[in-house]
Amino acid sequence: MRVLAALPVVLTLSCANQIPPSSDPPSIELSILTWNLLHGVDDDGEHNLEAKGHYIWQQRADLVFVQEIDEHCARSNDVDQMAVLGEITGMDGAFGSFMPYQGGRYGLGTLSALPVESTRSLRLPTGDEPRVALLREVEVLGQTLVAVNVHFNWTRDDTSRFQQASALLALIDPLDLALVVAGDYNDVPESRTLEAFYAAGFEHVEPAGPSWNSTSPSVDIDHILFRSGRELRLEPLGGMVLQQDTLSDHRPVRGRIRAHALSSQASN
Repeated sequence: MRVLAALPVVLTLSCANQIPPSSDPPSIELSILTWNLLHGVDDDGEHNLEAKGHYIWQQRADLVFVQEIDEHCARSNDVDQMAVLGEITGMDGAFGSFMPYQGGRYGLGTLSALPVESTRSLRLPTGDEPRVALLREVEVLGQTLVAVNVHFNWTRDDTSRFQQASALLALIDPLDLALVVAGDYNDVPESRTLEAFYAAGFEHVEPAGPSWNSTSPSVDIDHILFRSGRELRLEPLGGMVLQQDTLSDHRPVRGRIRAHALSSQASN
């Protein structure tokens, strides 16, 4: 059952000089970045959102998943952080609110260089703090890919974290669309939280590697997972934890996938 509305784009193709079209389905390489931004400060509490925005812009990613984002909160000088990041990167930004905080709202956000078809937040079970998953449908080769941003509960006890992952999977598991679920999972690949995603057919884009903390990384908790769908087959091309250790308490994780169109309506 589709939860989000998707409108596939139909293009009429022409063949110059009657050259037969290629039998290979069209494909495109996409770059993905996920990064916990520590509400726009560094480890010393100094505001550095603009520096983070410029770093994101330099990565030239198609989809950027960011966590710990403020919208008009006192601690971040009443700044709409997703608006700032969107302006710096030239990407379409959306914010998902966890909860009211210091006169504004606290949550996560997703930037897209791809055409956006729809955006919605899904409320997850509350742990030590409220949580949502931010779902954005984006257009790839005339078809739909669902980009899901997550920031699961952070405590050592994984009960709430596993409940949040399970609630999200209950929604997205029946979808027949290609999916990328990226963010701060606050759990390692061997955890039952991640095992639930593997059981639902998800795979890692990037190899295992510690992303927290930034100065002496020892825990692998920031992940990019994917699953193919009826319209798009996703092929992992690898990734890495980036060697950025000064701007946040997490290191950014970058991955690449190739999307292959499976529908006759896709463009090449």
